[in-house]
Amino acid sequence: MTPTTPVVSLQTNKDVSLSQVEQELAKIWQSYGENAAARASTFNLIVYEPVDADNAKRMASIDAIASQSPCRVISLVPLSGEDEGLSAQVAAYCPLQKSKSSLICGEYITLQGNKDAFNRAVNLVADLLIPDLPVFLWWKPSPAPNTRLFEYLVNLSDRVIFDSANFADPEADLLKLWNLIKAGVQVADLNWQRLLPWQELTAQAFDPPDRRSAVWDVDGVTIDYERGNSVQALLFLGWLASRLHWHCTGRTKVGGDYDIQRFNFAGKNSEHIQAELAAIPLANVGSIVGDLIGLRLTASNLNTDACNIFCSESTGCMRMEASGGAQSYRTHQVSPLNDQSADALLGQQLQRWGRDMLFEESLTVICEGLVN
Repeated sequence: MTPTTPVVSLQTNKDVSLSQVEQELAKIWQSYGENAAARASTFNLIVYEPVDADNAKRMASIDAIASQSPCRVISLVPLSGEDEGLSAQVAAYCPLQKSKSSLICGEYITLQGNKDAFNRAVNLVADLLIPDLPVFLWWKPSPAPNTRLFEYLVNLSDRVIFDSANFADPEADLLKLWNLIKAGVQVADLNWQRLLPWQELTAQAFDPPDRRSAVWDVDGVTIDYERGNSVQALLFLGWLASRLHWHCTGRTKVGGDYDIQRFNFAGKNSEHIQAELAAIPLANVGSIVGDLIGLRLTASNLNTDACNIFCSESTGCMRMEASGGAQSYRTHQVSPLNDQSADALLGQQLQRWGRDMLFEESLTVICEGLVN
């Protein structure tokens, strides 16, 4: 786990009326004194939780955000049940800095109510934003286009952050992200960041000068992933195809015990490439459903050095290594990120500006295959 900066709360969360939100925040700072705590914000962050979200996890997220940057967080917590209007809480949290005598603190506003209440008071969120500061939206459930609240919040935001590890319908929800990007929305996916070790090690396998040209001989790809969510496997395949200028020409769902699906690609010189994705059931499920387990790159050319196997350090990939073949494979072990939690990865996205072109290109390639 990556250590986080300790966080202190200036007071416990306080229930207030919506009209009192700004007044109560001002009282917090007045009661603490200007010399003891400085009110600061570098951006606005809107967080939309799943319905009836776990409160302990929600507070852990607030601590993780507070430990990294002072900002104004507006947390929207939808509840099931009858429409009883919106309730509000305000609080201030401050990361403790040993080198500074005063506290630099951010503000946290929590709004709770059922979906009808949020839809009725949707304009309130805009009124609570600090003007002239960037606005990030962290939408925790699956994307919900064509719903009033989702579209309103997306239009308010400069960047929309998702975690596709939580998508209810991975393929359909990826297509929704793609449609948002095509509409000009800046989109980020925390699950994309979890692929970085796999991408780096794959690229490094072809870094030596005498092996660089071998990458163009790859015409077979097998990707094993933990059953339950196919997004990581799809995004990795999209990344590989986009880097090698492959164009998807079709997809076949084979099914079976491993829910196999195959993608056909045409290479930059019209050569045929086939990729197979397999969902592997594991006895010990990891914290992130759908993590990559293994990757195999093969080539029909027997005189190339393109064949590689990449195995997750935590799960191994016996199925990959047992496949054999006429050629020898270089085997690599992939170490996952030290902390794959959404809270840990969020901080990196809050420091980014502009579009992630590599993510967008990879998503485009694989989504074109999904609709082919």
